[in-house]
Amino acid sequence: MICRRVQQDGLAWFRLALLDQFPELEHRLWTRCGGVSQPPYEGLNLSFSVGDNPKRVSRNRSLIQQAMGVTELVSVGQIHSKNTLILSSQNRLHYDREIQGIDILITDIPGVGLLIKQADCQAVILYDPETRVIANVHCGWRGNVQNVLGQAVDQLREVFGCRPESLRAGISPSLGPCCAEFTHYREEFPEAFWTYQIKPMFFDLWRLSCDQLIAAGLRSEHIQVAALCTRCQAGDFFSYRRDRITGRNGTVVALHPS
Repeated sequence: MICRRVQQDGLAWFRLALLDQFPELEHRLWTRCGGVSQPPYEGLNLSFSVGDNPKRVSRNRSLIQQAMGVTELVSVGQIHSKNTLILSSQNRLHYDREIQGIDILITDIPGVGLLIKQADCQAVILYDPETRVIANVHCGWRGNVQNVLGQAVDQLREVFGCRPESLRAGISPSLGPCCAEFTHYREEFPEAFWTYQIKPMFFDLWRLSCDQLIAAGLRSEHIQVAALCTRCQAGDFFSYRRDRITGRNGTVVALHPS
């Protein structure tokens, strides 16, 4: 099974078999189930920027932090950029607020959870078992256009000495090819992306991200897609495409304290 669903204490999440091979790594692809937010953010909304009550969002974040056993949960204000925040054991900082304008999170510090929020965009987890460095990347279609995944791999190589062929990648639940409709794709996508069109105006962004990771040096067998569409599965996921005013799902990765 590529992706398995786990439910405990009223919360539910998915896990990827590829990443479950590493006992030192903790990852959870959170569903909307559980949590204390009320409609239209009902469930485990993890975003402060969608209009939800901040106290409820804080409570939801506390729930996932406690469930994962991480000492710190780091989140940023995502803007569909290639900007990177690196939390290194060499210059450790503590963040009690969201730094704005970041879409790539990287750390080698055990116990620090990296949270990416999404409602149809992909969260892409990267892990190097050789150097024990993790990244979590916010990748929507604008991120694909900018090749944010290639940027993340470059940062891992340049800052931490990671070899791309050693990296593992997991792609979260997100907008599937069944629902990724772009009526103005000729203006939004470069012509090279048009080959990812599976039928008129519908695109396979999962395959696009896989190909961008492979182009960055990853091996195809080291990449796994959850293959769960957020727009289709309303019971498990928030979706901006489906509901417009709604919450945000969360994907978290962390290194277990040694």
